Amino acid sequence: MRKLKALGTIGTTGLLVTGMLFGTAQASSAATCKAGTAVPTNSFPGTVAVATNFESGSLDPFIPTVSGTGTAAVTSPLAKTGTCSAKLHVTTDAGSLANLSSPTLASGTKTVYADGWFNITKAGVAGNDVPYFRVFSGSTRVADVYRYNSNGQLWLRVTAPNGTFVYTKLISGSISLSAWHRVQMRVTSNGTKSTIQVWFDGVLKYSSSAVSMAGTGLSKVQLGAEHNRQMGDCYIDDVVIKRS
Repeated sequence: MRKLKALGTIGTTGLLVTGMLFGTAQASSAATCKAGTAVPTNSFPGTVAVATNFESGSLDPFIPTVSGTGTAAVTSPLAKTGTCSAKLHVTTDAGSLANLSSPTLASGTKTVYADGWFNITKAGVAGNDVPYFRVFSGSTRVADVYRYNSNGQLWLRVTAPNGTFVYTKLISGSISLSAWHRVQMRVTSNGTKSTIQVWFDGVLKYSSSAVSMAGTGLSKVQLGAEHNRQMGDCYIDDVVIKRS
């Protein structure tokens, strides 16, 4: 499969993020959130880097990056729990981009666990994808899982030490749109003996401790694509990211 690039459009109600690079949250039309709702937890080990259900009405602690017609927002009432979720919207327009990044992980981070709920309501063009989680080592995306637009399949993509991509199909059937799905991912950076595990809706779909992966450590987890024009509308809720 060729290298995939995606397009994105984020229609928003709620706290809208616009502008280049690190956009600032502005009140577009107030999302009705349940402030004070307890943040999500899980049983994965490690130190919590992010735990949010967006019921505060803010994208924090995620760092939004948007440009063109891309938007990132806290929106209601579509949510997995409570009344609010985050929404990423990207179109095929030139320069359209939107993603959310975790704060930079502590130096020496070798393992991350990413856990969240995703509801893709609008897929992008055939041949591209709508991302779930993307894990980075510095500026290099070393591992990510995504829904492939052409057929709705779930794929894992790993960047090998020589910079090439290795693709593994995890679900051959089409993942339903306009429905909530839980995606969980473990990535441990250890050269040719790296570990990756992926769960989808609570079922382990991939597990290997012999993955040849680029990078010497892990620096951030990203939701959404870093490429322009990677179209898609995706709601996100109950995200927990841990590091060790």
